[in-house]
Amino acid sequence: MSAIDTEDLEVFLLESRDILAQFEQSVLNLEKSALDPEQLNQMYRALHTIKGNAGFVPFPKLEAIAHAGETLLEKIRSTQAEFSPDISAVLLQLIDAIRQILDTIQATQTEGDRDYSRLIVALTSIWVEPTQSDSSEAIESTAAALDPTIRVQVNDLDHLMNLVGELVLVRNRVLQLTNLNQHSELLSACQQIDLLTNELQERVMQTRMQPISTLWRILPRFVRNVALECSKEVELIFEGGHTELDRAVIAAIKDPLTHLIRNCIDHGIEPPNVRQKAGKSLQGHLMLKASQVNGTVIIEIRDDGAGIEIDQLKARSQQLGVITTTQSASISDREALELIFQPGVSTASEVTRVSGRGIGMDVVRQNLEAISGTVEVESQLGRGTLFRLKFPLTLAIIPALLITSGGEQFAISQASVRELIRIEGQQIETLLDVPVYRLRGEILPIVNLASVLKLSIAQPEVLYCVVIEIDQYRFGLIVDEIEDTQDIVVKPLSKQLKSLEMFAGATILGDGKVALILDAIGLARLANIQPQQLTAAAEIKETASSLILIVRGVQNTRMGIVLSHATRLETLPSSAIEQVDEQYLMQYRDRVITLIDLQAVFTGVHRPLDQFDEVMSIVVVELNDKQMIGIIVNEILDIAEESLTVTGAATRPGSQCYAAVQGQITEILDVNAIVDLANPYRISELARR
Repeated sequence: MSAIDTEDLEVFLLESRDILAQFEQSVLNLEKSALDPEQLNQMYRALHTIKGNAGFVPFPKLEAIAHAGETLLEKIRSTQAEFSPDISAVLLQLIDAIRQILDTIQATQTEGDRDYSRLIVALTSIWVEPTQSDSSEAIESTAAALDPTIRVQVNDLDHLMNLVGELVLVRNRVLQLTNLNQHSELLSACQQIDLLTNELQERVMQTRMQPISTLWRILPRFVRNVALECSKEVELIFEGGHTELDRAVIAAIKDPLTHLIRNCIDHGIEPPNVRQKAGKSLQGHLMLKASQVNGTVIIEIRDDGAGIEIDQLKARSQQLGVITTTQSASISDREALELIFQPGVSTASEVTRVSGRGIGMDVVRQNLEAISGTVEVESQLGRGTLFRLKFPLTLAIIPALLITSGGEQFAISQASVRELIRIEGQQIETLLDVPVYRLRGEILPIVNLASVLKLSIAQPEVLYCVVIEIDQYRFGLIVDEIEDTQDIVVKPLSKQLKSLEMFAGATILGDGKVALILDAIGLARLANIQPQQLTAAAEIKETASSLILIVRGVQNTRMGIVLSHATRLETLPSSAIEQVDEQYLMQYRDRVITLIDLQAVFTGVHRPLDQFDEVMSIVVVELNDKQMIGIIVNEILDIAEESLTVTGAATRPGSQCYAAVQGQITEILDVNAIVDLANPYRISELARR
């Protein structure tokens, strides 16, 4: 059994003991009075809840005992039998056994090694005397009482799912072989097998589905405990509890969900006195809403609390070195909210026992990414915060796109594929050693799969590109061939490969070969593709006509500086430049000004003076009335006067955006950001000398 969160275990034990106490009282009541159908139904639901919670944790012994008790109560309910002394005795034994297991769990976090098989036999085999009635009535009563459902052990369902997965693999193999043999009768039979396999797969998947309310049952007590510890009043509201998803997914999202709920109560919802001053109800509201759209489950966690203070979040992120001062000033509120998922970043003003150390939100995102899920955050100051979780309906069998690169086959989840395009090689441009493609006016970073995985690289004239969009990432994946879509069975990776974040698992293809399943987010990180808001570039319209100084900058790429920032353009011999430590200085009119080397800013590599050209090109910038600096560029190319059409958002500090200038992609520089990156303290000190 995997490790259980201590707080979750306490909630489980408290809830189980409360239910058991009520169940015990009901047994004693029914022993002394006539059968009460409603009370019997309550007892049945009590055991069903204990069984469901035990299966979720999981505690299989407790689950089996509760299931046996359900069987006995169902007999009593269907026959309307009175409680006999034997029935009361065996139900009291059931209560003692459950209480014993709960005590053992509390002491050892295990169910212990005690054998309860005799009790289970007694519960399921005890004779229940049916109520006497007219024969016609008895027959009719025995027939609306028959339970239309049967209960199956979860292990049996898991085994059945594995068998269906293997059947899907064989089906894929048969279909591939059939394509090589055009025998009409064989083709017809294989098509029939395909249809039956699809239907069987859907039916078995349905048996694994559980309503999200299965998970939500444990939350009211959890919310109550956290609220009491934080001295707050919280009302929990559920919507969409009927939404179904694979039980394996339910288990995977339990920890991220409870962590987000804990954060909403501790950080978001204000204490009653604060809410009263703000004109809110004393009781905070926390809503959980579940829905399903096209095979994707969406869970929203919304509170009506104080919201996230953006400036405070930025300040904390700067203290931790997550962002610079310039980045803090330039990023949007939407981008700033993403900072809460960085390790160590917290919005709490003080550390409490509940939370506040900045540990967990990054893990929330990692756990969701492990099941190909994402998490988004929205917040309005004073009105509350919304977390939106998105993840696949099931993890066992997924639709995937099969691709080939470097002679190897791979699969990638269809959920992350937006479109397929063909690119001619000359249409790919390079920005700072990063290949990009202009897709309908937007900059699309390009990743060559063979290059990233160090496979043999082909040089075709026409390239096949899979446009990937997931979470905050959007990029084009260059592959050798795009084959087909296929339902694949996800197999876990071996221990040796689990640490490779670019792979999400493996599958067996129709020809019997093993193919690795690509993890889109892991692949983007490996290729150093930076996450960004996809709407950022689209929100920027054409600016007014501007004078743009075009220079050849880092690694000979085109860079632009809005000319209103530049005071003068200078060319002078490198012998006129002085170097103090790693700082360059030059005489300019009646003062000494500091020079900034763009290459040092963007690459971190400081060049000695003898590595510069004999004649240097310098853009002089006046920061304020007292400060001037010079920016060293490789060459001054031109001055363009035209509308600045933004084609892409900035992807790194020091860059303002990407724009089309003179028909070519140009990186527009943020002069103030470059000054910050070049050590503003030293610049100001040297300027005062």
